[in-house]
Amino acid sequence: MTLTQARDFLRAELLAVAAVAVPGLDGVVTHDPGPVNPRAMSDGRGPATICSITVETGDPAVVDPAGQVAAAAAALTSRGWETEIAPVEGGHHSLAARRDEYEVAVHGWDGDWRLTLAGETPEITD
Repeated sequence: MTLTQARDFLRAELLAVAAVAVPGLDGVVTHDPGPVNPRAMSDGRGPATICSITVETGDPAVVDPAGQVAAAAAALTSRGWETEIAPVEGGHHSLAARRDEYEVAVHGWDGDWRLTLAGETPEITD
């Protein structure tokens, strides 16, 4: 798989899960700079090898971070991801998911209607 294909897969997964977690609304891609070199700050060498994407969704009329994170976990699990919902800390609801070296984190906060889904592709050199 090429890095572009991996990026497209991750983006599609995040958008699909966002649509399930907050029914009736489409997620919005808020961060997708394309392929990057995660070691650029250390030595600046090497090709771009990963993609990092963030999607946000939410309905201002519905503040349900626990339900939305649980729905995201169910959607990810049904799509073949291994998920783990973290204990709630300070009103922060979150989960981590992995699939074939892809990583996704989902975050929601008490009192906030937004749900954030962030993912990263595995390292791939084209």
